Amino acid sequence: MARSVAGQIETSLLSCSICMEHFKKPKALPCLHTFCEDCLRDYIVSRFESVGSFPCPICRQLVYIPPNGVYGFPDNHFIISLQDTVQHSSEYVESGSFDNNLPQNEHTSIPLLHPDKYSVRFTKPRSTRLLKTFGHFGLDQDGLVHVSGMAFSPLTGEILVADCSLNKVLMYSKSGDYLGGFVCDCSIRDIAVTAQGSILLTVSRAGSAIMREYGHAGNVIASHGSFYKFENPFGICVSRMGKVIISSLQNSNIHIFTERKKPSTKFGSRGSGPNHFMVPYYVAVNSRDDIVVSDSGNHRVKIHKNDGTILHIFGKQGSQNGEFFYPQGVFVDKYDNIYVADANNFRVQVFSPEGEYLSTPVENTYEFGVDVKPTNVIIVENSLVVALRGTRVSLLQIYDWKNQDFTMKTKKKKRTSTNLLDSCCPCFSSSKINYDEI
Repeated sequence: MARSVAGQIETSLLSCSICMEHFKKPKALPCLHTFCEDCLRDYIVSRFESVGSFPCPICRQLVYIPPNGVYGFPDNHFIISLQDTVQHSSEYVESGSFDNNLPQNEHTSIPLLHPDKYSVRFTKPRSTRLLKTFGHFGLDQDGLVHVSGMAFSPLTGEILVADCSLNKVLMYSKSGDYLGGFVCDCSIRDIAVTAQGSILLTVSRAGSAIMREYGHAGNVIASHGSFYKFENPFGICVSRMGKVIISSLQNSNIHIFTERKKPSTKFGSRGSGPNHFMVPYYVAVNSRDDIVVSDSGNHRVKIHKNDGTILHIFGKQGSQNGEFFYPQGVFVDKYDNIYVADANNFRVQVFSPEGEYLSTPVENTYEFGVDVKPTNVIIVENSLVVALRGTRVSLLQIYDWKNQDFTMKTKKKKRTSTNLLDSCCPCFSSSKINYDEI
């Protein structure tokens, strides 16, 4: 049995989809798929080296090549660790240490994953409790393939979900009951809701539009943007003043539109410096309308003013508390706490308004499937809603979550910003950057 389970893991998770063999130097892409370094290099050099970007061999999402080539993509240390674990378990079985004399009616298995490291656990078990799992993988009317956006409509009390593979929007009640939806005739990405209750979607292959506005019945109210035919927009959110913020993967920058959906300003460019982004997937706003960006390719989260001024930068590549491995969805609650779907670390992390690590309410999501990762997160009243994606897995989960538990902690603790400016610019290292000084 142990060998069978190990074989299933090797086939489904530890094999490269290009060469169909065990991973050699596994490299993770921003779309969350992993390939051998040499396989990626051969795939890119043969067709896409001069272009500067390439479609993922699995999901076809456009991926931009780092300045130092394929080597610049981060190693997938989870895959490397799992390879070592499975190999060790296989050697354990072959050595005869596995007891085959147990009664046939007993559950006989060998732990392929260390229980302390890989079991599902919650930082605050009393305040984080799984209430319901809803949605399912499929091509039917209420099926999902790739949940790319989530939003909550206070006017209707509905959870809205955008699927970028099926190009459709599904609607659920606050308790996760399916209510209906509609299909779009263009490619869609993220979703947001205006104060009037209309639905905004980032779109491509919709003429020159960068976003569309829909009614709840699926009727197109308006298309916005007239110079964005070759853009690759992704994240979208609406500020409290009605401005629309959109992230661009094509140019790695942030677009700001007026409350009338007219182009206003933009900031950022591709790179790894403090003023740059690398695959900025999602955006959110806090109570001051500061813009929170998941700078996924740089494995960090950035907070900017509307004019692009940097307020805070936090996170780096890693798996410790406060570190990221391709962060995806970001959400800011009414207390300005920041929630991050830390996709390739299989967890959701919570941070203070200034970026101080607070908690990990959900982690080790691969227990729901070996490669199931959180791609988005929102707060709906006292519930934490998480979107999960994996191989033939696409679902949503609702957790009981007391986000007000952090309010006293964040109010009492005014701290110096731990961002990249402290290390790269001496003039910032001796001054505090917090909301009271802005």
